[in-house]
Amino acid sequence: MFVLKILIADDEMPARDELKYILSFSSDIEIVGEASDASQVIEQAVKLKPDLIFLDINMRGMNGLEAAHIIHTVVPKAMVVFATAYDEYALKAFEMGAIDYVLKPFDEDRIYKTIERIKKYQVKDKTEVFAGLDNSLGHTVLPVNKLPVEKDGRIIMISYDEILYAYACSGTARIVTDGEEINYHGSLAELEERLKATYFLRVHKSYLVNMDKVQEVIPWFKGTYWLKLKSGKKNEIPVSKSQIKKIKMILGLK
Repeated sequence: MFVLKILIADDEMPARDELKYILSFSSDIEIVGEASDASQVIEQAVKLKPDLIFLDINMRGMNGLEAAHIIHTVVPKAMVVFATAYDEYALKAFEMGAIDYVLKPFDEDRIYKTIERIKKYQVKDKTEVFAGLDNSLGHTVLPVNKLPVEKDGRIIMISYDEILYAYACSGTARIVTDGEEINYHGSLAELEERLKATYFLRVHKSYLVNMDKVQEVIPWFKGTYWLKLKSGKKNEIPVSKSQIKKIKMILGLK
């Protein structure tokens, strides 16, 4: 028998307890964890790999909509059902292509109808839903300039200013700071999109550089260049010929 692993996220304990009680009567459901804020639910999602997350929209700090976007990035197989006490948020959830939404106070029949819908979802259905979520949210810019990355099974937030550069690695990206390298759950192109309108620039098909960390521009053979960064073990990054004109313009070079 397939058991649906569920994570519950709400900043109010009575709401979490109510949902746990309703779900406790089903033998094919396992409550694997609970969280009281967005950072905690992201961390729990990475650690527990739930099939489904009941996610409160109106949480303190980062709201559930922003958290859902990050969860989709770091745990792409997890499905999300939004929970809210307000109809206008429920409407927003559907506009975003949510798997489903439930209103508070929770109705037992409505919850189980949601569970039955979830069990019938196919991979194609989930892909379409997440596409709707991404199209609605775009690439969410958090209130602070930080990037969620995985480290030792936890989600940590790295300030943009700490990042020297990122490079492509087997279809994903590696984030390089002054002291370490960390995996980013996404491609370099996805990271580039996330960091657009910042100091980061795709200087090469394999490298995304924090231009604020560039210390020197080194001319090389046949009109090519290297960028020397202020620090880091590998502190010289190649520049594609196609990007030389843009970099010269950004740095004010002739």
